[in-house]
Amino acid sequence: MIKDEIEKLIELQNIDNQIREIREEIASSPQRINSLKKKLDEKKREYDNLKQEHKKLKVQRREKEGELEALEEEVKKLKKALNEVKTNKEYNALLKEIEQHREKISEIEEEIIIMMEKDDEFEKKEKIFMEELEKEKEKFKIEEEKEKKRIEELNQKMKLKEEERKKKVEKIDSRIYQLYEKIRKSKKDGIAICKLEGEPGNESCSGCFVFVPTYIVEKVKKKQEIVQCENCSRILY
Repeated sequence: MIKDEIEKLIELQNIDNQIREIREEIASSPQRINSLKKKLDEKKREYDNLKQEHKKLKVQRREKEGELEALEEEVKKLKKALNEVKTNKEYNALLKEIEQHREKISEIEEEIIIMMEKDDEFEKKEKIFMEELEKEKEKFKIEEEKEKKRIEELNQKMKLKEEERKKKVEKIDSRIYQLYEKIRKSKKDGIAICKLEGEPGNESCSGCFVFVPTYIVEKVKKKQEIVQCENCSRILY
């Protein structure tokens, strides 16, 4: 009887809907993993940028320390030269140059002190970032394992649903099933059979939401034949 076949198709459609949902869940898994990895990668980039800034500071500090060492060496030479000058003019010129170098040395020492303080700050920040990064790595690892387990469960669930589907298909008239499959595969939402909706005299197809003429509605209600929507071709019940 057509009534029985329709009921079988409704059950089959429910199974197909579940299979479709499971497949979509499985297909979206890489996106979820990538989203988690993106957060981890962002944390890594922040940490790497911090290390680069720290490295840059260390280079600048070494340059300043080299500049300081060179100036201190120059002051030593100038002091030594004081003992060798012949005139007061030369003596005073050397003293002035020594004083200028000392002023510059004082400035550089101040800069180095500031850099040392920044260096300590970077050390602390790097330690905090490293701890946070390790936490993110562990979190990612846990979430990744959970996602893999979830996908395994979904694959198993889909396998059972496909077996259930196979048994259901065996009980459906082959011609009716072929029609169902043709319609299902032609629809983006995979819906091949759908219910009439609305008040009597103003009913529509729940698949395409288009008004269904009264004579079609009457055919559907009689359940003596397979009736399709004139607009979307879906089987109506």
